[in-house]
Amino acid sequence: MELASTRRNFKRQLKTKKPSSRILLFVYLQLTNIITGPDLVLKFLGFKYGDVAEIGLGWFTTSVNFIFVLLSALVLLNNKKASLQLVTKAKKIIIILVLTFFSSVLVLDNMFSQSINLIFLTIGYFIKVCSLIVLFDKYNIEFSATLLKVLKILMILMLLYLVIFFANGFSTTLIGRYQSIFNQPNTLGQFSSLTIVALFSDRLYFSTRCKRANNNLSFFFFLSIGIVFVFMSQSFTNLLLITLILLIYFFYSLSNRILQVLLLISIILFSFFFFTNSKDLSVLSFSNVNVSASNFKRDLTLTGRTQIWRDVLDKVQLENKTLCGYGIGGFWGKTGAPSSKIDNALFAEIGQSHNGLIDLYVQYGLIGVSLFICFLSSILNKLSKMKSNSSYVIFFNFFFVLFLFNNLVESSYLQPKNFLNIIFFLIIVSILNSVPSQGFVQSGLKKNIN
Repeated sequence: MELASTRRNFKRQLKTKKPSSRILLFVYLQLTNIITGPDLVLKFLGFKYGDVAEIGLGWFTTSVNFIFVLLSALVLLNNKKASLQLVTKAKKIIIILVLTFFSSVLVLDNMFSQSINLIFLTIGYFIKVCSLIVLFDKYNIEFSATLLKVLKILMILMLLYLVIFFANGFSTTLIGRYQSIFNQPNTLGQFSSLTIVALFSDRLYFSTRCKRANNNLSFFFFLSIGIVFVFMSQSFTNLLLITLILLIYFFYSLSNRILQVLLLISIILFSFFFFTNSKDLSVLSFSNVNVSASNFKRDLTLTGRTQIWRDVLDKVQLENKTLCGYGIGGFWGKTGAPSSKIDNALFAEIGQSHNGLIDLYVQYGLIGVSLFICFLSSILNKLSKMKSNSSYVIFFNFFFVLFLFNNLVESSYLQPKNFLNIIFFLIIVSILNSVPSQGFVQSGLKKNIN
């Protein structure tokens, strides 16, 4: 009798609602909104970074973002029980967010409006993340596979953009650097690296589960396009990251001899590219654009980044902000902001220190950095208890390398406008919402039933 009841409960757990086309459309659009920002249509029409505000269309992007937040809130309200459970399990994230919001008391009066704006943006992306997790669990939607579909669609859109709006794909301020439907070339490089990460993790997860992973044509097509876009963005960081991803995948897939050879050749070619400085190797040439090896040469200052780090750290120490920092959104800005008082010409064009940990330190001090590192350690500890072949674990292993590596030269940690940060929290909430031993319990239950 007890065994029959256990069988019924297990079958009931396996039954999941099939997502309707409306639900899938919302998920796809939400992920697109997260990755590209709310002004994708305007970007596709050729509007540059900053043009939207100048021509008075700022209301459009604000409205689109508000609509997505509102729809996400409705999803949570329609699934109150699941939402409550999700919030309960994700209390570590809520504590981190509350502490960041509370840091607004440290912000200078003239920076307070910017701080409040960042708080609302953070609340908005947290609502989006929670709504997606609820839908993923309710309809058994595979996160990494769904994300990969969205990234592929965006890749195709970018190819269309390149063909139809070729001239609009180049920044007027950064001559010759391709920015596509994103606001700057570095973002293009991050997007391309994310696509490559999703391709490799998806292939590993499905390698022993279905024939879809054997579609080499699709895999190498999008992989090639991703690498081409990295070259076009001229982002040396993301180019180096691709080599690191290839190495990780090479060690992950030791059983596949053909891919071993292909990836080994790729690694050798990339290594040759990195260490060849004597010749100007033309890689891509599109009329007025010539992307070559010489474009990727970097000095020991990482194109001025080390000077920025030194100036920012000196500023924080000089004003005795080492312990608590300047608060959320309290440092970077234009006239009147603490960053504007630093005697460095590079600060005229940037709004970050180009280092994730330094920006954490600037806003939240040593206390904030320590809490965030402890938070990451607890997540990695829970991740180690999960099934090593689950999709979240495989994707997170690749993504974590991307996220950490990117934050060495860019700032993503706790940045509400950065899509890598939002995807990072999406994965984190999923991990916190999962049960580490669930896979093993179900396997044992299946064995007992059979």
